Amino acid sequence: MKKNKRGFFLAEETLKIVLAVIVIIFLIYFLASLYFSGKDSEDLKLAEESMNYLNEQMGLKSTEVQIYNPKGWIITAWETGGEMPLQCSNLGWKNCVCFCERHFDYLGFFKNTPLEDCNEDNYCLEYNKEVFIKDNALRIDNSPITLEINYGDKIEVSKK
Repeated sequence: MKKNKRGFFLAEETLKIVLAVIVIIFLIYFLASLYFSGKDSEDLKLAEESMNYLNEQMGLKSTEVQIYNPKGWIITAWETGGEMPLQCSNLGWKNCVCFCERHFDYLGFFKNTPLEDCNEDNYCLEYNKEVFIKDNALRIDNSPITLEINYGDKIEVSKK
């Protein structure tokens, strides 16, 4: 019986090509995951630095503060008696100010509420006075943003 060597060769080469494509797709996925995990930790570090700077400037009673990073995040404040991010409520804080990453769907609309986003990716600090953020959240779009801070019974923060 005569075997078709060309057909066998074609099947063998096709299998090699399919396996190579699968390996390449896996490598692309792995590298993308690695890149985005590093970016998330970098954004969290920038949020921590920005929050510490804002806290320092509020302690010095500065009336204007410029915040540079992280882009696409929001600044929001929470107080006891209402809903708070888990990080704040679990620690028993009365007032907290948070930098939180906002998540968008493919059309550019918010996927979650600020509270849900603040329960995922955030950096929060407790503050000894009540802090009021205009419109509940200030988005860091175009860097830097200038915040105007008014001091009184409670601290009011708004975009300038």
